[in-house]
Amino acid sequence: MVWHFAPHAAERAAGFRFHPSQRLERQKDGSLIVRFEAAGWLEMAWHLYQWGDAVKVLEPEGQRARVEGHRRGDFSSMP
Repeated sequence: MVWHFAPHAAERAAGFRFHPSQRLERQKDGSLIVRFEAAGWLEMAWHLYQWGDAVKVLEPEGQRARVEGHRRGDFSSMP
């Protein structure tokens, strides 16, 4: 999995343990990339929904396609 968190959500996302194998990569623009290997795509999709449009799935393509149509910015979400 590769997730990209927007700058306004990066600090909060950095404090989460999404997976024991996760690696965090802070970006120059203040955003955050989170990488890890995992199954359980449906459970992850529900978790990602909580972040609204503050997170994008970069990889894998199948997970990106699963959640892209459900990203929202019209409700109060994390952070």
